[in-house]
Amino acid sequence: MKGLHGGDAAFGEDLGMNIGGLRDEKIENDYHWLARNVEGKRFAAREKMADVKIARNRDPCVTTRSTKKKAVPRTDYMAMVEKRLKRMEARIMNIVPKEEQNSTLSVVRANVKPPIPGTLPSKNSTGKKRPAEEAFGPELDNWSKSARKDGNGNGKGSGNQGSKSNTSQAQAEEESKLLKEGADKLPSLELQEHLAEVFFESIYGQTYHLLHKPSFMMKLKDEALPPVLVLSVCACAARFSDHVELDTEPAFLRGEEWAAEARTIVLNRYDWPNLTILTCLLILAFHEFGTCQGGRSWSLAGQAIRMAQALQLHKDLDHDPEKRDPNDGGNFTKLSFIDREIRRRTMWACFLMDRFESSGTGRPTIIKEEDLEIQLPIKEHMFLFDIPGQTENLRGEIAHAISPGGQMANPKQNMGVAAYVIRSIAIYSNVITYFSQGGNEKDPHPMWHPESKYPSLVKQLEDFQNAMPDDMVYNVENLRTHKTEGLANQLIFLYVVIQQTILTLNRFAVPLEPGGPLSKAPKEFVTKLGVKAMEAAESIAQLIADGEPHSITAPFIGFCAFSASTILTLGAFSKNPKLEASSKKNLTITVTYLAKMKKYWGMLHWMSEKLKTQFRICADNAVAGSNGTLNSVSLHYGDWFEQFPHGVSKSDYEDPAAPIKKEKGDDAVLEHKSNLATVEKICPRPPLARTTTKPKTGQGKNQKNPIFITTLTTSTIRPRTNNA
Repeated sequence: MKGLHGGDAAFGEDLGMNIGGLRDEKIENDYHWLARNVEGKRFAAREKMADVKIARNRDPCVTTRSTKKKAVPRTDYMAMVEKRLKRMEARIMNIVPKEEQNSTLSVVRANVKPPIPGTLPSKNSTGKKRPAEEAFGPELDNWSKSARKDGNGNGKGSGNQGSKSNTSQAQAEEESKLLKEGADKLPSLELQEHLAEVFFESIYGQTYHLLHKPSFMMKLKDEALPPVLVLSVCACAARFSDHVELDTEPAFLRGEEWAAEARTIVLNRYDWPNLTILTCLLILAFHEFGTCQGGRSWSLAGQAIRMAQALQLHKDLDHDPEKRDPNDGGNFTKLSFIDREIRRRTMWACFLMDRFESSGTGRPTIIKEEDLEIQLPIKEHMFLFDIPGQTENLRGEIAHAISPGGQMANPKQNMGVAAYVIRSIAIYSNVITYFSQGGNEKDPHPMWHPESKYPSLVKQLEDFQNAMPDDMVYNVENLRTHKTEGLANQLIFLYVVIQQTILTLNRFAVPLEPGGPLSKAPKEFVTKLGVKAMEAAESIAQLIADGEPHSITAPFIGFCAFSASTILTLGAFSKNPKLEASSKKNLTITVTYLAKMKKYWGMLHWMSEKLKTQFRICADNAVAGSNGTLNSVSLHYGDWFEQFPHGVSKSDYEDPAAPIKKEKGDDAVLEHKSNLATVEKICPRPPLARTTTKPKTGQGKNQKNPIFITTLTTSTIRPRTNNA
């Protein structure tokens, strides 16, 4: 029996365990490593000695040292170029529409390195890389041919459609965000519905006809409205709400939290025009108008007007120029009658806001009347119940006089109170432009001259009143009819605007002091203007009294009450017993209404203070026995912008209160001192009348009495009729 190894040499060789052979190979490898190591040390020593010698002799180094890395091709640079090309291709694929990506994906990325002339490979070459001419030549030719436009100017090319599709896709994404952004700031659904009802009851139609109530309320209950629109409506309507959750003061600042959130959302989307953002801009501009934020209101209104023009709302289109219907071959989306009417009413709201915001000194209008190619709003019940109809435009023209049935249509029968409100405000704006924006100064003739522009303005207003249809004349029967439709406040608003225009035409034409612009005017002309101004002021007061049960809440009516009060104040101190009695009665109506409305519209508080100042001056002059420097306050509706460009403080809208006594530390244990005051401390006694001798009859000729007061005391005021 042999041992484990035995004597068989083949056993170890078969298993690779030949010990002797491995040892010899290791010794040989160690020898070579030692030889290389020794040679390397010697080379390093020689190099070091050479460096020491060079440094000692300060000779230039000419030793050629071998680098650790050999020169290799810059393959990393080429790899970087390849990666950049791939990224560029990926970006191009994101831009190209999906329907064109199938043909693009099959194109192999070409070698963009220009070939050497004469070495262009043949088309049958089996290489994977192709030169740029072969790779992109046919595609560029096809693209250049397909990018041409047709005769209508519509691009047919893939590039044109691609850019439009990307823009439409981006806009669709922005619009989808509107359904979510601001949702965390919304009040409860019950409060939303309450404020929506308040909006349509107290704000809609006075003066702006925005939104379609049936559609809005249904979408609100289904929570399908963008939060920014709901926030805007809630912010504007909160001032008139009597809900228990909205009891803060002042009332015109109740919705400021919702307005701030809505304002942030719309300002972030000023470059994505759509009808929702436009409507929010108008509502917010109206809200800021009532919070004394003159700068914000002016800016938001300007953005709304430009956005409306970008959406082509000034044109009566039957399609949406911003949207295409994929189910109709990519044509523009057709608009229903309700949608077309909403577009028209939104544009008319922009027109009215432009006229109101520009009704001050030095603020010209933006929208030109001749640019409006749309018809006036249709009757309210036809709009609510989706009954198509045709009306006239602002200039009285008719676009298509033939109805769909082939019979002649009468557009005047389809025109409701909203259409006549727009026409009345257009006339009022022309009058304001004449008196406050330099129109009378540019007139080469005086106002009493037949060729002056002033008689044409008077005739324009008279023609408008005479052309009023029977169902729009102001009387008890028509007021009752409009009340059944919920439009009584709009009818009253229409006639307040008419009377305010008459007041402006005659009040600004009367010189308030001797030496005024009409000091050389005929006496009959001045007397006639004075009588008309007083009649218009009394008519405004009576219209406000008639509208007390009908919720007339427009801020412009508050301004009309202020303007009428300035004239009625002069009549109350005219020393004509009959005129004084009627003026004081009507003045009570206008002042009471102004005091009520200043809670909801902040700028009316400033007008109320101006009126108090005038009344105080008149009372002091009456006690003194002379008219003194009696004058009428002359303000425009838009002049408050200069007074409150950036809001108000509490001192601007609160009445002065008695200071509260602060307790000191040394009397903390003593009796509490009452903060109450007697009536004598709050309301001082009126000054006693002087018992001096009365001036002689001829003495008044030397005093500087206004011509306006003279005409009022010597004229007879015609009684007011029911048809205003």
